[in-house]
Amino acid sequence: MLKTIRFAALALPALLLAGCAANPLRPAEHTATVETAATPQPQTLNVYATDALLPALQDYATTQEVTLNVTDDPAAADLLALDYKPDGLVEGVDVMSDTLLAAAASRAGITESTDALPLGRSLYGYWANGTMLTSLLGDGAVTALQNASWEEWSDFVETLQAWLEEPEAATVTLNGSDYTLPETKPDTLNATGVFSEPMDRAAGYTAALLAAGSELTEDTLSGPLNGVYSAVTLEWDNLAESDETALFRRAKLTDLLSAYGAEACQSLVLIPFKCNLEESDLSTEEYNLTGLLNYPVLADVGYVTVRAGTDETAQKAAKSAALWLYSSGDGESALTETLGVITPWNTASDTTTLGAMQIEQAGTGILPGSTFTQAQADALAENEESLRDSENHTSAERKTFTTQALAALGVTEAEE
Repeated sequence: MLKTIRFAALALPALLLAGCAANPLRPAEHTATVETAATPQPQTLNVYATDALLPALQDYATTQEVTLNVTDDPAAADLLALDYKPDGLVEGVDVMSDTLLAAAASRAGITESTDALPLGRSLYGYWANGTMLTSLLGDGAVTALQNASWEEWSDFVETLQAWLEEPEAATVTLNGSDYTLPETKPDTLNATGVFSEPMDRAAGYTAALLAAGSELTEDTLSGPLNGVYSAVTLEWDNLAESDETALFRRAKLTDLLSAYGAEACQSLVLIPFKCNLEESDLSTEEYNLTGLLNYPVLADVGYVTVRAGTDETAQKAAKSAALWLYSSGDGESALTETLGVITPWNTASDTTTLGAMQIEQAGTGILPGSTFTQAQADALAENEESLRDSENHTSAERKTFTTQALAALGVTEAEE
């Protein structure tokens, strides 16, 4: 059986254009639970942060009247906020060696040594404008897309791409039912292709890793990674001319909220990132093909790390920011509302349509996201980028892609 986890100012792209149990999840309560209060806030904080996570630190700086210096050199930062674990990028303070950081770690359920505090989790997959999908395909299209098989999904993508280039009535089958694209493209729809380039790639390997089971080897992973290859090449083959003229975008919800703002994103719906998996690709009995294909991923959004080796004042600044996120009501708002995440202690905001949808989805059925280092994420992204100009997808190309993905994941090929 499939496991589920149960919890009680850019140009707007086409996808944003309207008209074209135990340990229950709960809304944020804004109450401090870390008993040891932070010392008075210092006046300056040097940070190295990704675009998706920087807004939370900006909230901190505004609320606490701290000057935020954003650097592009991780070695010059006091606090790092990365999409994935920073292993090897810098030396971080072991949270268990520091009383205040250890208190924060305890709130997140962390009991082992680590230099990275998680910032929460967010839904990951393909995002599209729900109103637009319904207007093009009719009622029920969103649900049908979410539950489509790989064959139905890939045929839909190719048919939609052809329709965008030369509109004419076309029928597609989704989840066993037929839907028809209209004879003409609406004047308000500026899309030139199905996909924009993903804002995050690494989380897309979750289904492949779950299919491989507990033993990650060349034998267990090669088949699932071949499935990811099919999904990635489908994207490259049906890419829009620009990010602003695409209908679907693979991303974490936090990426979109940071890029376009919460208000612009409220009409978005989530379609799982679908890989071309087969029964023979599964090396586990914990998951089935239907779930791995049709359940979205609840991915880690990122981590904060206090850099070791800085002076006392700089470390004090970094620790204060980390504790603010973990122990204050304003900090929780920065996570649940500004970033739109489910916190490490399972609170979330239901104040928007999209936030409520995320809570509902997390309680209905998700794939638990895999943990990656920033180096692994970068290597996986580079491997996908290598397929950008591919025209003829050969078995040799697929083999190279799989070999490089195995290396990025730290899996050594079996000896001949």
